[in-house]
Amino acid sequence: MSIIYDALKRVEKTVDKSVPVAETAKAKSTNKTRPILLFIFVIVLGLFAGNMLFSLLTRPKAKPMPSLASPAVTPVNKIDIPIQTEKPAPPLERIRTTEPNLILSGVYFQGKLGYALINNKILKTEDTILGARVESISLEKVILEFEGRKITLINAAR
Repeated sequence: MSIIYDALKRVEKTVDKSVPVAETAKAKSTNKTRPILLFIFVIVLGLFAGNMLFSLLTRPKAKPMPSLASPAVTPVNKIDIPIQTEKPAPPLERIRTTEPNLILSGVYFQGKLGYALINNKILKTEDTILGARVESISLEKVILEFEGRKITLINAAR
């Protein structure tokens, strides 16, 4: 035990008795963090200044607003009005002379009312599809009227 006692005495002689050991360790740690904090502050300040300088250099120049008291009016000597010489094109339905592409997928009845599935659309009598009007629906065929002509679609599922 005398060895431990002698070591403690030597340590007490080297440490100043006026300052406790905990305070000396705290002072040493704060001395190490100050340069790091200062370095981080300088970096952040430099980034902020660089961003401000970049935004000032790349900002487009603002054009002055014209005053409301004296609007800028340019005199007009000649007015060019285009004259339309060609007739407008007729509507698309009048141009179509060929029959529309119609595909009958199926026919079904609900009571006496018949329905036809044409081009993935469910149609009944008097409905129109691509300009063709459904006139009659039977189990074997569907008759449509297109520009005065009759179109007959045969039920392939039958």
